[in-house]
Amino acid sequence: MKIERHYEDFQKPKMIEEGGVIRLSGKFLLDHEDEVVNLVKHEGRLAEERNPLHKVIGIEKADGGIVATTSEHNLALHIGKRLEHAYKGKHEFKFLKGEKYVEVLWSRDD
Repeated sequence: MKIERHYEDFQKPKMIEEGGVIRLSGKFLLDHEDEVVNLVKHEGRLAEERNPLHKVIGIEKADGGIVATTSEHNLALHIGKRLEHAYKGKHEFKFLKGEKYVEVLWSRDD
């Protein structure tokens, strides 16, 4: 009796998710919400001009802050760095192992 084995079943599934999420919070955000959101939108428009697949998908208020989602992880990283450069504050990047997905946390409390 011959047993047929399918080696594909033993491989890990490849789940490469692209994109990113930017979570904005802090007291500074309450006073300068329009400015910060405009920076995120502006960087999204610039990226979309260079490559139509790179864009800010959505911006919404959540958990006392703002959450922006992007179609590409490098755009999320870029926006996080631009926020830190323009408004200081703290930023942190969280990558999922083996994924092209990033979570950017930015906050400023003064």
